[in-house]
Amino acid sequence: METSSENQLLETGATLLAQWCQPTENFTENDISDKLDSLASEVRNNLQTTWPQHPVLKATIDVKNVNSDLWSCDQCKMVLDAINRVLFNKHHFQGNKSRYYDINNSYINQVLTLETGIPITLSIVYSAIARRLGIVCEPVNSPSHFLLRWKQDLTNTEEHMYTYIDVFNGGKFLSYGQLPVALNVPESLLNLNSMRITSPVQVLERMIRNLIAIGREQDRMGDNLLCLRNALEFSVLISPDDFEMRLLLVRVNLHLNINLPDVINNLQLIADEDQNRMGLVAYLMNAAQTQMEDSKENKNKKKIKTKTRKKPKDALYSVGLIMKHRRYDYDCVIYGWDSKCEATQEWILQMGVNRLPHKDKQPFYNVLVADGTNRYAAEESLDFNSECCRITHPEIGKYFTSYETTHYIPNNEKTSEYPQDIEMTARLVHEHYHS
Repeated sequence: METSSENQLLETGATLLAQWCQPTENFTENDISDKLDSLASEVRNNLQTTWPQHPVLKATIDVKNVNSDLWSCDQCKMVLDAINRVLFNKHHFQGNKSRYYDINNSYINQVLTLETGIPITLSIVYSAIARRLGIVCEPVNSPSHFLLRWKQDLTNTEEHMYTYIDVFNGGKFLSYGQLPVALNVPESLLNLNSMRITSPVQVLERMIRNLIAIGREQDRMGDNLLCLRNALEFSVLISPDDFEMRLLLVRVNLHLNINLPDVINNLQLIADEDQNRMGLVAYLMNAAQTQMEDSKENKNKKKIKTKTRKKPKDALYSVGLIMKHRRYDYDCVIYGWDSKCEATQEWILQMGVNRLPHKDKQPFYNVLVADGTNRYAAEESLDFNSECCRITHPEIGKYFTSYETTHYIPNNEKTSEYPQDIEMTARLVHEHYHS
């Protein structure tokens, strides 16, 4: 793939990966694009003082359709020099050599905020800024670390056509002949085939492999395990035929005792496609089914406990209220609550609850979501739903008898479990919607 329109996928893919692996961080693709636009604008300002006649200063560039350099070789070099001045002299972007395996180095939002990263994420930032200024910088998965290449001399041989950019080391410009020393690799490992451009999917796959490698280092259980699980889920999404990643995701979910139906579905898929893994699949399938049966047995043994409020802070909301999630914007109805989070420590870490302002030391609510899922939401994440829409969830009839426009009426079993909530719901509905 030789078109720089592919580079657009680099920042988009990096953003999607960062969003997927940081469920408690609130940022959008537009937020990332705005930051890159701002940096590109600073480069223009820098050029204005050094090369006021540069054509990029008066150009309107369609970023998605920059398929080749828009300027002459000398003009492109001026822009690249200005990018280096802004990124590395003004903002002090740098490779995070002291904490290379820090998870944040792999998330583009964190790289733009902290101004540190690893070669691959710094290269994505650099190439995105260059494209905004009409220059194509292509990703190269070199034998040592990730580089960019710029097609400087179209008339020369392939060996001498490109200038390579080492963004991890201050945007240093390198010729092909300088690469062995600069990258500290034997010349025998370096050839034109090893310096080909890398497709966006391959770039994303390498980023995921980096995160999986970090996640496997479980000396600090929690964030690393969350990182591993999120990266594996994303890997399966973009590479559904990678059974090694599916198996690793199965093992993580079994360890956490979560998503057991998905575990069984994944194992069945692997069994259907890869007969060589039947022994391992059968072992893991038996473990999953045993865990599911144990969960059902424990649920059946569990007696219904009456939930009453001893203190006002035990729960601000009540069963039957129609709510909206502040971060994820989903509509839901409350069907239960706990005065503090009752989930396992593994779930708390896996879901990033420890990153919330009040962490797990706050009421948590069982909610039926309009998309058909059941979720466990922190009190600080919920707010009254001004639209009071009907929640079309298959389990509505399991807990409620009717829909009353502003709230739901719980059935006898749910009323027995939360005896104070009918009165409290009526009061809250009146205060919020009718006062």
